[in-house]
Amino acid sequence: MLTILFAAAALAGGFQHPIPTPAADLPAAVYRERRDRVMQALGGCIAVIEAQGEMSGITEDFRQDADFFWLTGINEPGAYLVFAPKSPFNKVTLFLKARDPEAERWTGPREAISPDLIERYGVDRVRRGSPETNLEGAGMIHDCVAVIAPPTMGKEDRGDADLAARVAQRFGLRLVNKRSLLAELREVHGTEEIERMERAIAITRAGHEAVAKGTVAGVSERDVQTQMEYAFFAAGATGLSYSSIVGAGPDGAVLHWDKNSRLLKDGDLVVVDAAAEYGRYAADVTRTYPVSGHFDPEQAKVYRAVYQAQEDILAAIHPGVSMAELQHVAEGSLRRAGHLKDFIHGFGHFVGLDVHDAGLYEKPLPVGAIFTVEPGVYLPEQGFGVRIEDEVMITPKGYRLLTADFPRKLEDVEAWVAKARGH
Repeated sequence: MLTILFAAAALAGGFQHPIPTPAADLPAAVYRERRDRVMQALGGCIAVIEAQGEMSGITEDFRQDADFFWLTGINEPGAYLVFAPKSPFNKVTLFLKARDPEAERWTGPREAISPDLIERYGVDRVRRGSPETNLEGAGMIHDCVAVIAPPTMGKEDRGDADLAARVAQRFGLRLVNKRSLLAELREVHGTEEIERMERAIAITRAGHEAVAKGTVAGVSERDVQTQMEYAFFAAGATGLSYSSIVGAGPDGAVLHWDKNSRLLKDGDLVVVDAAAEYGRYAADVTRTYPVSGHFDPEQAKVYRAVYQAQEDILAAIHPGVSMAELQHVAEGSLRRAGHLKDFIHGFGHFVGLDVHDAGLYEKPLPVGAIFTVEPGVYLPEQGFGVRIEDEVMITPKGYRLLTADFPRKLEDVEAWVAKARGH
C-alpha cells in the first residue's frame, strides 16, 4: 500500500496543472451577439426554444444540447429562452427551472434571481418556471410565431415546437418555419469558437503523441487509451469530445470499436479515433499507427489509397462546395483504388460544440465552416483497418488545415512513431 501511495505522490508532484488559454468559458457578450443575430432573422416573430440536454450517471451530470448552449452558455435542465422582438423592454427572456432546496442539498445551490444574474446571462429578464404566461403577453403584440426548434423525425415533436404552434393557434398568429436557422448560424464559427477549437486540437496533439510512443507490442488497447487521456487532461482538456476508440488489428476494422480490450501485437495497425474537448468545443482526429513502427506492403498500399482519397477531397474544398459534393469526390477516389465497398461511412461531418455538429450538408459551405475529412478502408478479412481524420476550415480562398501539426503521410507517421519511441 505504501508503495502505491509513494508512486501516486510522485506522479502528483510531477504534474503541472495547465493554465487555460484562452479561457474555457465565453463572456456574456458573445451569447448576446448570437441572440441578436437570431432576433434579426425572426422577421418580427415570437420564438421559443427549450433546453434539450440530458442527465447521465449517478451524480446526474447534465450536458446541455448544443443549440441552447450556443444561445446561452447555460448548462441547466428545464430552461427556456423566449424571443419577443416587438416587446419594448423584454425582448429576450430566460426562464430557469424553479429552485428546489431539497434537491440542491444533492446537486449544489443555485443562485437566486437578481440583477447580477441578468447581467451574467446578458438577457433582458430572468424568471423561473414556465414561459406560457410570458408568451400570452407576447401573443397580444406580435402577428407571427417562428418555429426555430430543429426538425425531428420522431412520432412526437419537441415540446417547444408544440408550444409555438399552440401560441399561434390561440392568438390567430401566422406560423413561420425557421427550423434550419440555428444550423445555418452555427455552421459559421466566430473567432472565439475557432480559438477554443484550435486549443482542443493542440491538446489532442499531445494525446496522440502519447499514442505514437505507447502503441507497442504487449500493451492493451485500454493501456493506450489511458495514457492518451492522461495526456489530454495534463495538457488542459476540459473533457473528452467522445468516448475514445482504440482498435488494434481486426478491431481497427470496426468503425466504433468500444471494448478496447485486445493486446497489441507486432504487425498490428492501431486505429485511434480520440480527441479532447476544450470549453465545450470538440476536436476530432484519427490516426493509424503501426505497432512494429512500419507498415507492411499490404498495409502501406491501403494507407496510401486512404491518404490519396484525403488529398483528393482537400483539393476539391473551396467556398461554395457542399458536403454532398465532397462525399462524391471521396467515393470516386476510393472507387479508383478498388476500395469503395470497404468505405462504409461518410467522408466527414461538421465539428463545433458537438463532435457531430450542426450544419447543412446539401447547401454550399460558407467561410468559417469547420468539418472533418476522414476517409477510411476497413478490411476485417485481412485483419486491419485504416482511417485518417483531419479538421479543416473554409477560408475565402479555399481551406485551412487545422490539424496540420499531425503527421499524415505514411513516411511521416513512421518517422513520428520512431521519434516518439526514441529510435
